[in-house]
This record gives sequence, structure tokens and C-alpha cells, in this order.
Amino acid sequence: MSIYNILLSAIQSGDYTLSDMTEKITVLYAGGCLTEEERTLLLSAVEANLDTEQERPELEATVALLAERVTALEDAVAALGSGTGSDTGDTGTSYPEWTVWDGGSTNYQYGAIVSHNGTLWISVYNGQNVWEPGTTGTENLWKAYTESEE
Repeated sequence: MSIYNILLSAIQSGDYTLSDMTEKITVLYAGGCLTEEERTLLLSAVEANLDTEQERPELEATVALLAERVTALEDAVAALGSGTGSDTGDTGTSYPEWTVWDGGSTNYQYGAIVSHNGTLWISVYNGQNVWEPGTTGTENLWKAYTESEE
């Protein structure tokens, strides 16, 4: 049985998460195990057979992360309003240094900002971004970022 048929069977079973299956297809395509046509067909099948209940844990983690960010923004706005914040343009925000994905964290979801090799990067990948920012082939996964874009 071909890799394409194995993946198609898994997709048709509905027992997968969007980010996991998309990553598998991307890696196998990049490795030359799938043709462009097979990749396109599989990605279409992934969306058509997606069980949204399987996605809920990932969605809940994303919502929790966004809630933390909203709270931090509310605190920052309150500090500025009370005169305890800075309006110099330098937010003083420090961003975590990018590290290799540990296989379980959700640190690099869409919108995550990291520092890597002296550059700030924002994840524009819809899901858990496991690729190293600034490396060849990641142009559609990470974008160079400056704080003035906030």
C-alpha cells in the first residue's frame, strides 16, 4: 500500500487532528514521498473529513493563550492610563528565544512572537509551528517582526 493510500485511509477514518495530519503531509511531500497532486488531494480530504471534536483540545489551548494575552494587554493599558507605563515607543517587551519544539508544548501557535538569531519572528502558521524561523522553506510559516507592527 502506498503512503498516499495509507494517509487517505487515516483521513477517511477521521481520527486525526488538523495540525498533525497537515504536518505529516507537508513533511512527506517535502521528502519526495508525495507528488504535488497527491498533496493537494490529501489536504482537500483533510478539510472535508475533519472532525471538529478532535480539534477542540487545540482550540481550547489557543483560547487560553489568547485570554492570557488579553489580560496582559489590559494590564498594560491600565498602567499607561495611570501614568505608570511608558509611552517612549520602547515597550520593553522581551520575547522568548526560539527553541526546538519539545513535541508537546503549544508555544509556537499562530501569532506567537519569538527571538531567533537576533531577529524577532511571528508565527503565521495556523497550528503548532515546529519549524525553525528564518530557515529555507519557512517563509510562509514565520515572518520577520518588529514591535512597531503591534
